Amino acid sequence: RPATASSTENAGTPASAAVDGNTGTRWSSLFSDPQWIQVDLGSSTPICRVGLNWEAAYGSAYQIQISDNASSWNTIYSTTTSTGGNQSVDVTGTARYVRINGTARATQWGYSLWELSVFGNGNGDPSVPPTDPRNPDLGPNTYVVSPSTPQSEFQGRLNQIASQQHTNQFGNERYAVLFKPGTYNADVNLGFYTQVAGLGLLPDQTNLNGHVRVEADWLQQGDDPNNKGNATQNFWRSAENMAVHLPAGQVERWAVSQAAPY
Repeated sequence: RPATASSTENAGTPASAAVDGNTGTRWSSLFSDPQWIQVDLGSSTPICRVGLNWEAAYGSAYQIQISDNASSWNTIYSTTTSTGGNQSVDVTGTARYVRINGTARATQWGYSLWELSVFGNGNGDPSVPPTDPRNPDLGPNTYVVSPSTPQSEFQGRLNQIASQQHTNQFGNERYAVLFKPGTYNADVNLGFYTQVAGLGLLPDQTNLNGHVRVEADWLQQGDDPNNKGNATQNFWRSAENMAVHLPAGQVERWAVSQAAPY
């Protein structure tokens, strides 16, 4: 997250170096009191712990402060007996900004932090909306099918995903189609980065009459553009935990190379 500070010792020790996850870089201040470093969490967020990995030039007295506007601050922790080193401080508060306000240096040098870490309690991350644990929102790329879902609806969704992922070998898209226990008529043509699975405790609690297949029909082999019977790059797809009943007299094709468990 973005970090700012009251001062920096030089261009090689900016505030950002204390929040970059690299314990080989650090923020250090000018050689005077007080000095501060603050981090912007992006939005008001519950926090439960602050980690301070001090360099040899540490603060013997400092405060942990929080704010929603970066102008008025509330102190949630204070010490005048810090011994430096790697510290983990339990705190309670909700705010957008967290500031370490140093009021006394332990050495003649400034304040110097290898890392400043802020930990949330998991109950207030604004990027994760609340969800019902018995009817969770799994996101737009996870499609859950139940026996009450119209066959035309889920087959249409399967066809749409198959068409998009047919040649999408290095794409960023990811899909899961999950079938609740029941019996379904479906033709599942699995493309790249697609999972199909049953949600029963046992595989045969989800019964699919039709196919779960992978075809070798997209990668040209040799100079003939019509010769696409090549499965050597059919990767990254999976099917699991369901019983598939093939139509009479038909066979199943699982034309894959690797990373494609059935």
